[in-house]
Amino acid sequence: MDYGDLNLVTWPVQLTKAWHRDMYPLLEPSRPELSAKGKTVLVTGASGGVGKAIVKAWAIAGAASIVITGRKVEALNEVAASVIATSPGTKVLVCPADLTDEQSVQELWETVRAKIGAVDVLINDAGSMNYATIGEIEPLQWWNDFEVNVKGPYLMCHHFVKQAQGKNSTVITVGTGAAATIFPNMSSYTCSKLAQAKLMEFLHAEHPQIRSFTLLPGLLKTAMTAKAYLPYALDDPMLSGGLSLFLCTSRADWMQGRVMSVNWDIEEMEAHKLQIQRDGLTKLNFVNAKLGKGGHPWDQNTNPDT
Repeated sequence: MDYGDLNLVTWPVQLTKAWHRDMYPLLEPSRPELSAKGKTVLVTGASGGVGKAIVKAWAIAGAASIVITGRKVEALNEVAASVIATSPGTKVLVCPADLTDEQSVQELWETVRAKIGAVDVLINDAGSMNYATIGEIEPLQWWNDFEVNVKGPYLMCHHFVKQAQGKNSTVITVGTGAAATIFPNMSSYTCSKLAQAKLMEFLHAEHPQIRSFTLLPGLLKTAMTAKAYLPYALDDPMLSGGLSLFLCTSRADWMQGRVMSVNWDIEEMEAHKLQIQRDGLTKLNFVNAKLGKGGHPWDQNTNPDT
């Protein structure tokens, strides 16, 4: 294993031959095709690295209203100020909340409804990652990742569904490619993120009128990034901002209910759209075996005992 390869952690979740770690023209928030004019977006975890970039992208795209939420009021106010500086015509609402608390989430939505009205796009970015092995980490600390990464998005989706209006209502949840792999010390994070991605598939199945996606932001230098992975954390956070705008366009309709990574090349995926849809290449699978009548088509002579 070449630990000097700066793409070492990115390769395991690579889908397309062409790939991106820096911003590229298709996802530039200033493109007219990605305009957010007239739209209201609510972003959780808005003061973090990815959340802040997403808010910035929506401000550049000219969103009508941006609701930002998180636990750190001072940090949220700084993000709000940056929105006003970028897009003076955008209305910004700062709503501090504990997304693991049902009452707090309900009050958040009541405030949004009273001051802004209906939300067109919900972006779940708030996240938690504890870093320790099973047996070392305390059970409550381990479970906290599920509270933040699963219960939080569930509560937000629960209220969003009730107020969603029109076929363009969209939910984007920021996931991780780590959910498809095994990284020691990250069991609480990856397991909770895997459950989170499945939640989005259920949202798509139960509410097909709502456009739902799991967005993989790549590996970035944020407060959550484990020290061992910092040398590989080279993805531009604005890729997530641009992709969140793209997923709200009709061009992304065929991606609904699926996982989409900032690293994957959109045009290459579009060229193979039928195969991706047919084979479920960007959906979760329980196991990689081909389950069904007749069982898995085993390769011949693979048993070392025969």
